[in-house]
Amino acid sequence: MILPLPQSADDAERVALPRDVLRVAAGGMDVRAVADLVSRAFGIRLIADEDAPHVVLERGAVTAPTPVGAEPRPMPAAAEPEAYEIRVAGERLVVTGAGDEAFFRALVTVATLTAHGRPVPRIGDHPRFSWRGLSLDIVRRWYPVEEIRRIVDLLALHKLNVLHLHLTDSQAWRFAVPGYDALTPCDAHLTGEELSGLVAYARERHVTVVPELDLPGHVAETVSAAGVDVVTGPHPVLRYVEWGAEGVADLVRAALAELASRCDSPYLHIGGDEAFGDPHESYNAFVVEAVAAVRALGRRVVGWQETSRSGALTPQDLGQLWIAERDRFDPVKARDEMPEAYHPFIPLLAETFAESVGDAVRLGAAGIPTIVSSSDPLYLDRKPVESSVDPAQTKLLERLGFPNYERTSSTDVLRWEPTAQDDIVAAGIRVAGVEAALWAETITSLDDAATLLLPRLAFVAQRAWGAERVDEAVATAAARAYSDAWTRLGFGSFYRSAEVFS
Repeated sequence: MILPLPQSADDAERVALPRDVLRVAAGGMDVRAVADLVSRAFGIRLIADEDAPHVVLERGAVTAPTPVGAEPRPMPAAAEPEAYEIRVAGERLVVTGAGDEAFFRALVTVATLTAHGRPVPRIGDHPRFSWRGLSLDIVRRWYPVEEIRRIVDLLALHKLNVLHLHLTDSQAWRFAVPGYDALTPCDAHLTGEELSGLVAYARERHVTVVPELDLPGHVAETVSAAGVDVVTGPHPVLRYVEWGAEGVADLVRAALAELASRCDSPYLHIGGDEAFGDPHESYNAFVVEAVAAVRALGRRVVGWQETSRSGALTPQDLGQLWIAERDRFDPVKARDEMPEAYHPFIPLLAETFAESVGDAVRLGAAGIPTIVSSSDPLYLDRKPVESSVDPAQTKLLERLGFPNYERTSSTDVLRWEPTAQDDIVAAGIRVAGVEAALWAETITSLDDAATLLLPRLAFVAQRAWGAERVDEAVATAAARAYSDAWTRLGFGSFYRSAEVFS
């Protein structure tokens, strides 16, 4: 059992391999990264052995559909398809693929099935979407580098290939920018060397790091420490930066240049969400300049859906849709839930979110490919509606998970189809990929993160890689088989959903 499920599997021929060691005739592939992953996840020793292999890797073309959407990988990796085939040859397996990434995916499949006690059948496999990611908020809860590496391992285990790092917000600035030491007054940030090392670690596991610099909202409190002029809107908490203000352009260009020098993604994310209080003209001008700054670095732009209002994005860039119909702003509910001091700007929030209805239309009309991160079902900090088979976890959800979201089932994403989502269909949006998000307002530890990440993230991987139709019973059974692997990787506090584990 494996998630995502292979596109095709033929049990007429299959072979059982030993569960302790996997010998691979590597054909020139450096197997160290995949060996490290399967050792951590399954306790299997994967070693190169040209003389008595269990698995033989052969470079060759594999017939498979071209994946849908935007390519997140840099060259030359972007030129190599991920599709692979596994066939049985006596007591061995022969893997065919175009290159190392296809071999990596295939070896993870072989190791997973072997660890789960399953013979390996003939398999034909390829991704449905090119962009299959997780957006990780490392601002509101700081993740040390080693924890981020464990998350990279988890992504690679489930054939997800993008780690979108949310690096800046009102609470903190999480990466070093030369000449701006005041942005990072404490140790809880990534140095340049640490960011480069993380990118290299992810690259070896065929995960691309896409960094996000979230502006012009969501950042006033942190940039003001660096001597940057900040504008206060009609309420003291509504603060933002203007491109023409003292120090802003220099800081943004320096920060983007640092990210471009450390990260090899073809894309840089400029944020652009929830710039409450920022007048339209000021906001649009900022986005136009930020887009130009990214282009000057030879990269393309990703922006949250609000950036579509600026008219600066082109079909070479990417939008990112996040506001789901279920979660649209309700001013009556907000008045009941928000402190009285915040009531004066509820009408402004309502106006801002009302405009979001047009974002999908703008993205579709402009032909801008769009990453689907709709908060329902892809925000993983949404509390599960079903209980856990562990009563302590059910109790934990009183604290953990964003309180304002309506609860939904952990398996909802299996019944969701991105290309059939109402706003996407109505606007004629070109889907660029699928990306879940883990926001960290309530997270205090990696254990908390594990409870929110899993099993939902594995089901997201199924929707992003696997076929449009999925047998829910098969997918949930496959998720159960990962209990040991998730625990070994450091995610032993995964949610024991009664829908999955009872």
